[in-house]
Amino acid sequence: MIPYGERRLEYHDIQGLVQHDYVELPSAIFVLCQVTDPERAHAWLAGLVEQIERVSRLALDHPRRTSAVHVAFTSHGLSALGVAAEVLNQFPREFREGMATLQRERLLGDRGESRAVNWEWGAERDSTRADDHPRPDPRLHVMLMVYAHDADMLRDRIETLLPRGTDQGLRELKRFDTVFLAGPEREADGRLVGPKEHFGFRDGIGQPHVAGMPPSDPNVNPAEGNTIAPGEVLLGYANSYGEMPEGPTDVHGLGFGRNGTFLVFRQLRQDVKQFWDYVAACSDSEADAAIKLAAKMVGRWPDGTPLVVSPNHSNPEARTHNQFLYASDRDHPDPYGTRCPIGAHIRRTNPRDSLGDDPAQALELANQHRIIRRSRAYGPPLVENMDPKSMMGAVDNGAERGLHFLCLNAAIDRQFEFVQSLWANNPKFGNLYEDPDPLIGVQDGRTGQFTVQGQPIRCRYSNMQRFVQVRGGAYFFLPGIEAIRTLARNSTTALSR
Repeated sequence: MIPYGERRLEYHDIQGLVQHDYVELPSAIFVLCQVTDPERAHAWLAGLVEQIERVSRLALDHPRRTSAVHVAFTSHGLSALGVAAEVLNQFPREFREGMATLQRERLLGDRGESRAVNWEWGAERDSTRADDHPRPDPRLHVMLMVYAHDADMLRDRIETLLPRGTDQGLRELKRFDTVFLAGPEREADGRLVGPKEHFGFRDGIGQPHVAGMPPSDPNVNPAEGNTIAPGEVLLGYANSYGEMPEGPTDVHGLGFGRNGTFLVFRQLRQDVKQFWDYVAACSDSEADAAIKLAAKMVGRWPDGTPLVVSPNHSNPEARTHNQFLYASDRDHPDPYGTRCPIGAHIRRTNPRDSLGDDPAQALELANQHRIIRRSRAYGPPLVENMDPKSMMGAVDNGAERGLHFLCLNAAIDRQFEFVQSLWANNPKFGNLYEDPDPLIGVQDGRTGQFTVQGQPIRCRYSNMQRFVQVRGGAYFFLPGIEAIRTLARNSTTALSR
């Protein structure tokens, strides 16, 4: 049983993005803005706050939802809106400093083309230093996230929220369009399987459940081993250590940070042709073998079936299966990675019970680093039908495509940054030798490899390429509803502790 303190979760005060992935709202857009007139921006927030979707008892409102709106702020943005320094200084250092720093370039593996100084947004060169140190773009203040049932409804909502020709005290910096990718497999009711990311794999399955929150899928009972303390996501509640997350709340969880969370946004460009060319070359251009190798890199088949459950083929009955373990799984134990390789993407970003000699303790430790992902794909697919066999050998027209990676966590350093630096980028992960994450790890095209454990012998694939490059990023704070009202009133000092 995961404790969540004496306080029950205050659904009415928590932005619904914590609970929902909005897969039923396939159209979405993210808009970055600069605050140019704080007084007008306060009025805009006052009108926006009552439109923001909150956590809900899913069975009651899920079928009726046709759109959703959320808002988040950078440290610069909170300052621009008048948040007092004494409140800002209570936020953790990584949020205040931002993602685009030299230290975080090294920590997150943002090298070469992925360096922050090469990003398209979110960073600028630090003109106060002689060398090319990056720093966060000080103009980046607000991110508005809008989800809708279809493109027309999305256009109407965004036009209502940010009407052209009206001074809301905001200057729009950038819009991020998204796409909903699906197929070629179909569900039993005929719907295409999705959402998928551009490499062709189902995305967003392995999410943790937050104790005390209605499950995102009312038909699935959350497993205790996949349940995390509220304080792993929300400020103002005890985390897995029994402590309040760092932020502007007091020991009772009260304050400006209450019911808020940190949102990490990284724009990841995917080289889909390079990925499938690589696995095809490693498989002597035999399509089924190439798909199997790609599945081993991911840890799931393209339709979502986890390899630990079905290592040799996909299984329509297991496409969204997430209640499995590695070391001590009752039906499919895989302590040595012979079903799902130890270096597979999903195994190293959530190793469950596989790290260490004690599976129960390993699971507890792994759950202290969980994140909730809310990503969306962008750009046209390499092939319309999303069939990996069609992707192999397809002509790339050079279009930009990738993933808007969004995740929520209460401690950026212990959760997102830990997973990226010590699990994804670590070539020695799980007693491997030179194996960074095959999808998001730091690869130089020469030294990196991917190991497939096997019986009687293992197989290693060398000269791993970097298939994903970072094009921009920032750390945001997704406040609780009352905190947004406080921002709109420009009275944050009153809530500081």
